[in-house]
Amino acid sequence: MSLFIFVLGCEEEKKMYETALYEDKIEFPFEEIDNGRFVNIFRNYHKDSVSLSVVLLNRDREVLPNSQNLDYCEGINALRDGKQVLEWVIINFNISFIPENQVPNQNDHPGLISYNLPKGTYLVMLNDPEDCNKNNYAIFDVNSNDALE
Repeated sequence: MSLFIFVLGCEEEKKMYETALYEDKIEFPFEEIDNGRFVNIFRNYHKDSVSLSVVLLNRDREVLPNSQNLDYCEGINALRDGKQVLEWVIINFNISFIPENQVPNQNDHPGLISYNLPKGTYLVMLNDPEDCNKNNYAIFDVNSNDALE
């Protein structure tokens, strides 16, 4: 008699979110999250492709106090002009998303990205707008390093 043993790996479930992208506006689903392990679907509702970047705003990987009320336009404009911002760490740079009406298969969405982010304050910014305002970027805080364990 044979004995078969199956070992199934259990992985903690990741939360799934959706971000709406437009030509000059981003609608990000949260301002803070306890665990940086999550999945996000970026849905582009503009008629043309839209590109964005995700940036860690503090090399020390600490949450910036009062992060939602700070102005990040100087650094955003520098990145858009191809300059480096020394305090910032680029996670994803200039990722392009096709319009939602051109996605061939919603079950294999090209805007699906899985993240395991450490503690810190992050910027999600549109790369293409000419001028910077709070509509074309979003800030969120990851409050723990649980995603790295």
